[in-house]
Amino acid sequence: MKMEKKKVLVVEDEFITASDIQSTLNGMGFEVPGIADTGEDAIRMTGQFRPDAILMDISLKGPMNGIQAAGIIREKYGTPVIYLTGQSDDATINRALESEPFGYIIKPFEEKNLKTTITMALYKHAIDGQLKESEQLVRSLIDANPEPMFILDEKTRVLVINEALACTYPGAKKPLEAQSLDTLVASGIVTKRLAETVRSHFFDKKPFLFDEEVNGKWIAYRIIPIPNSMGQVVRCAVLAGDVTEMKLADGKLKALNEQLLRERKDLIIYKAIIDGMDDILIATTDMGVVFFVNEAFKKRFGYTVDEVKGKEIGTLKDPQDTFPLDGNAFFVDKKTVWNGSITLVTKHQLKLRTLLKSTPVIRDNVTICRVFVLREKIA
Repeated sequence: MKMEKKKVLVVEDEFITASDIQSTLNGMGFEVPGIADTGEDAIRMTGQFRPDAILMDISLKGPMNGIQAAGIIREKYGTPVIYLTGQSDDATINRALESEPFGYIIKPFEEKNLKTTITMALYKHAIDGQLKESEQLVRSLIDANPEPMFILDEKTRVLVINEALACTYPGAKKPLEAQSLDTLVASGIVTKRLAETVRSHFFDKKPFLFDEEVNGKWIAYRIIPIPNSMGQVVRCAVLAGDVTEMKLADGKLKALNEQLLRERKDLIIYKAIIDGMDDILIATTDMGVVFFVNEAFKKRFGYTVDEVKGKEIGTLKDPQDTFPLDGNAFFVDKKTVWNGSITLVTKHQLKLRTLLKSTPVIRDNVTICRVFVLREKIA
């Protein structure tokens, strides 16, 4: 895949010099979308061509010099600017540095030095962009947290706070960032116990969790170490979450779990009773689709649960039997108990004449399923 050439805009008011620079850049593999000879043209052409970098002479025609143009371009487009000038006096260099250039090359220049400077400027600009995106992403994630959180340096000075914490600060317009941890304690945002715990576990290698009751609420804290590239802990994030409802729900949840265990035991007993019945039992949906059969059914009919699950119960009926057990029968009298005599057919095509009783299971006045109990008729 062919890589797209990087575009470098040349800003130079001497035509011959500009043409030489353009030819040199083309030979290096760069694309020169245009040449500007004034600061105003440099700004306009930056917006028009959106170059990847700009070679900017400081002395230009017109009222605007290169430094002024570079400042506007930096604010408006963020394009990296490299100064290419014959002026090397301290005053000029100091003024140029204030505009935060990505390079400064003195004329006459060496081609190797020019290419290296442009390449480094493009690389630094790309890295700066990634860092800004990362910072914006991190800041957005921090502010998206609805619970208060803050980040401290190794001297427990506040580096970052999120919106949730800022909104709780008594002096709403006074920024918390750059304040000390003690300031948060004094303002009542952080408890003394939390501050002591942060200092005790700041340099831990793993997050430390604890909770405490504050003004009738239970707050859970996570103290998370933030190491640098060398693995040394240099930052610490503190997150707070209101777990009052969770604490209050613990007792209810424990009671519910105990109730579920009791009900599970009851279900095991009920299933044992159902499987121990001599009568055949089939459970269907309110529209007659089978979802459960007992052991008596499996033994007598020869089907496994999977073979009949999801089928309509009417498929088990002898086609010659007149008892209404097709799909239409389930649209009427859903809340009525059915009784009758019906002939069913086993997996091995044996006919069983049975007495049938079908009882609806009703909850909140709605039939949720139907239970069929079948007993073989003895001729």
